[in-house]
Amino acid sequence: RSWSEPVPVTDVIRGAVAEIEDYKRVTVLTRAEDAVTGLAAADMIHLLAELIENATLSSPSGTRVEVRPGRVANGFAIEIDDRGLGIEADQLHTINKRLARPPDFDLANADQLGLFVVGKLAARHGVRVALRPSAYGGTTAVVLLPYSIVARAADDETDTNPDLRPP
Repeated sequence: RSWSEPVPVTDVIRGAVAEIEDYKRVTVLTRAEDAVTGLAAADMIHLLAELIENATLSSPSGTRVEVRPGRVANGFAIEIDDRGLGIEADQLHTINKRLARPPDFDLANADQLGLFVVGKLAARHGVRVALRPSAYGGTTAVVLLPYSIVARAADDETDTNPDLRPP
């Protein structure tokens, strides 16, 4: 499925959360009004759903998974933070290498199919995905969308003119 118009980033995240089984544990913390281009929206929903699902599966059932999107200097970042046990440093390094340059699919690594899909979808749109240790002891997935697939909020144009800014 694809859209002809940009899809608000909050709707992209909501679509991703709706695809996972344990959606009630996910909290989205945002006021972002940016949007994802229509051609990339379906892939970003699927990419985020894979990462959010991994976060819910990797953390205790009584904990929350937080999703925090927002603009950053190099694009639009979406952080997915779980409160699980985390990933060992060497395994984290290996996963990040695979996310940056996804290899051909290998049935021997079928347990990491979701991360393979994430890597392929990210590569298709120039998105960068990296995992890092969370401050809570779990893992944080950082998804960096390039501005080429992000439609900035319409009110940004007025922000550059001090005379048009709200008081």
